[in-house]
Amino acid sequence: MRPDVSYLILNYNPAGEAVARDVLAATLRAFYERKSKNLRAEVFLCDQGSPDFHRAWLLERQKQYGFSSLLLNRNIGISRALNLFIRICKSPVVALITSDVLITTGMDEDLYEIAQIPEVYQATPHTDKSDVDYQVWHPEREYGGDDLDFEALKREKHSLLRRLLGGQAPRYLRYIGAEFNVMFWRRSIFEKVGYFDESWKAAYENNDFSLRCFLAGGCTALSLGSFVWHYHKVTEKNQSREQAYLGYVDNWREEMKRRWDEKWPRLRDYIDIYKPLGRKTIADFPDLRDRFRDHVYLPFEQPIEYD
Repeated sequence: MRPDVSYLILNYNPAGEAVARDVLAATLRAFYERKSKNLRAEVFLCDQGSPDFHRAWLLERQKQYGFSSLLLNRNIGISRALNLFIRICKSPVVALITSDVLITTGMDEDLYEIAQIPEVYQATPHTDKSDVDYQVWHPEREYGGDDLDFEALKREKHSLLRRLLGGQAPRYLRYIGAEFNVMFWRRSIFEKVGYFDESWKAAYENNDFSLRCFLAGGCTALSLGSFVWHYHKVTEKNQSREQAYLGYVDNWREEMKRRWDEKWPRLRDYIDIYKPLGRKTIADFPDLRDRFRDHVYLPFEQPIEYD
């Protein structure tokens, strides 16, 4: 029977670093215990060439929870791993769970439902830690707790909602940019937008895809009824981003920023992707639409220099 949703839990721990391993263990445990029993799901745990001892530990967790595994012999990057997963799974909804989050009960059903809304091209939860300010909410609960009351979050966002939407209280806020802690997509979105840009093995892939979703007529929905606890800066602590680009560029931060500016020149002259949209759509940004109309679609097969 076809699953309702296919999950990808993406892992890369280049040195088998213990803290990152323990964070992943907590991620897997919370996901297994709290995921919905009402959604038919297939779960793939993908490792991108981590050391043998870490991979052996990972396979034990995979067997423990009854997940499937995708074992790659090297790091192919976030974008290419997502593209591969999107290509092979058959469910109508695809979801990413990063290796440093603790989901809360009900999050998956909430995001699954929001992802069905035509204007929503991506659905994501609030979190307690994020590089994107509007995505942050600090519930009055011990870290990692479950069964949250979201009324406090809605009250916190009330003034924003009233200003943007005339006092209405929707299920989600409309944005472009978001941090990919957890993300749900209808797979039909990839027919409109194509795949992730593999020019970035890590960093900028989320901003690029989110912007292309907006150009194609959609938005990112930031749910007011979903929450995920997020361990912050794990990829910095285990140096997975640096290792992902090892052998390709000397200063990956500068090089990836240069590539972004080359693809999206003077973007801030047209829009700030981190500001709330209110009711606005791409039709309200004709200069942005006309300038970058050819940037929307990317095919599965992409000529890139990173192997």
